[in-house]
Amino acid sequence: MSAPSSLFRPLLIGAVAIAMLSQSGCAWTRNKLGMDAKYQDSVQNQPLEVPPGLDAPLTLGAVTVPDLGANAGSSSISPGVPGAAAVASFTLADSPESAWRRIGIALGKIDGVSNIEPAQALSSYEVTFQGATMLVRAQASDGQTSVVALGPDGQPLGTGPAAQLLGLLKARLG
Repeated sequence: MSAPSSLFRPLLIGAVAIAMLSQSGCAWTRNKLGMDAKYQDSVQNQPLEVPPGLDAPLTLGAVTVPDLGANAGSSSISPGVPGAAAVASFTLADSPESAWRRIGIALGKIDGVSNIEPAQALSSYEVTFQGATMLVRAQASDGQTSVVALGPDGQPLGTGPAAQLLGLLKARLG
């Protein structure tokens, strides 16, 4: 039994040596025969270069303050409607259903009012006037109808474009 084990050991050492030489030989032959990886020298492998001006976000015109114009803050609404002043709300001697229809017709005739969306269940119209979106609502109040403008949060609006629009409505509806 000692004869085969003594013969097996040199064969094992020789096989390991051949395996190690063949593994290192691949790199050796690649370098000696000029078979380096061609992709390492390619143009696509160059680092990314960011063009000037694209390394920061564009901030030109990001924050603009609108020009209010000459007649900002005046209570006069429109030269076409004499005596139209800004109001927070007004009352009509009419039923809510009839007032709602009259308000819809009047809103269609006022310059600057857009996106008139009726909501009959609420007796209101969603409108846009001077860049502000609001809900013009007709609600019953002691046998009469009160007309108010509500903001997106449901709170009454008594100033700005809402008050101007209600002043125009009051002048048209009487």
